[in-house]
Amino acid sequence: MSCSTRQLQVLDTEYSADCVEWCLVPGYQDVMVCGTYQLAQQGAQASSPEPNDSGTTAAPQTRLGRLLCYHLLTEGAVCLDEFQRTDLAAILDIKWCHTTLNECPALGIADAKGTLSVWTLQGGPDSKNDDASRTRSLTQQCEAQIVEEGLVLSLDWSTGRQQSSEPAVITSNSKGQLTLCQLSPTATGIQTVSQWTAHDFEAWICAFNYWEPTTVYSGGDDCRLKGWDTRTPCTHPTFVSKAHDMGVVSIHSNCHQEHRLATGSYDEHVLLWDSRNMRRPVGDVHVGGGVWRLKWHHANKDLLLAACMHNGFHILDVSKLTDGSPSESVVASYMEHQSLAYGVDWCRQTISSVEMSTTGATPGKPLLASCSFYDHSLQLWEWLP
Repeated sequence: MSCSTRQLQVLDTEYSADCVEWCLVPGYQDVMVCGTYQLAQQGAQASSPEPNDSGTTAAPQTRLGRLLCYHLLTEGAVCLDEFQRTDLAAILDIKWCHTTLNECPALGIADAKGTLSVWTLQGGPDSKNDDASRTRSLTQQCEAQIVEEGLVLSLDWSTGRQQSSEPAVITSNSKGQLTLCQLSPTATGIQTVSQWTAHDFEAWICAFNYWEPTTVYSGGDDCRLKGWDTRTPCTHPTFVSKAHDMGVVSIHSNCHQEHRLATGSYDEHVLLWDSRNMRRPVGDVHVGGGVWRLKWHHANKDLLLAACMHNGFHILDVSKLTDGSPSESVVASYMEHQSLAYGVDWCRQTISSVEMSTTGATPGKPLLASCSFYDHSLQLWEWLP
């Protein structure tokens, strides 16, 4: 169904690209960041953060990364314009806080040094001109060492539904642990609240239940999906699911429909859950490729975006899963990339019916960004429903 999407721009990220995130805060939704990952050895081939043949992650001496920051320009051709790049340790995951911290948008970064860092976006909102690249910048505010001699693999903010001056962040790491952290009101400090072993192997993914942020979920290379109540010592999960046949690598709670949760796995299935009964999923669709990331649409409760490593990027209508039509749930696909489909996200910026060139986006149509690993590319594309 690739004919229902149209590619607008492809950028070379130089390092292997593995995550993209559009800013969630109104007034700053034209800002997008991309995280990259590269081995430092001379002549070494880039290694993705998925397991090797022995079922464990490789442990190279040094992993390099770079944070790339872009504005979305909509005058004339719709395109991404880079305004900052920062060399860091290899980046495994990035997430924007849903609300501002100290009146600024805040970005969390999980990296290969085993740290969680928080950055804030400086500069005014709604910059639409060339001055934006000179007035906006991402600045690190604080960091915390989460795991020694390991990688922080994923993170999530507690702010999907509930605003807080001291939001929580959950992280997962390559030693199978989850770590719950609390930020100070000024975003100048990160306090570790608790840490526990959640999985036998890599804890690939963690996520909050945005409606009940004392509940977190985790997925691991042990093929388990688990739930946790952070008000307890977390010595035992609230549930353990073996519904996935391979490692669980993506989880996302729906901000617009309570009790709705989506999970994805190397087994190439997307499962839809009712969080009130985690004994079995309420929907199942085989999308192929290994489901590395899932993103609910920011306004439509039924639209779900999936990055399926070896099988491209897909937009799902999950209402088809619950009405018995899973084969019709994939409503659009983007297959123009040349490598592993890793990072993907919806753009929240509304494109108005301003005059655009023939290469510009179609007014009113959803914009998306994605990245693929081995070809070092970042893609801007639109869905034409």
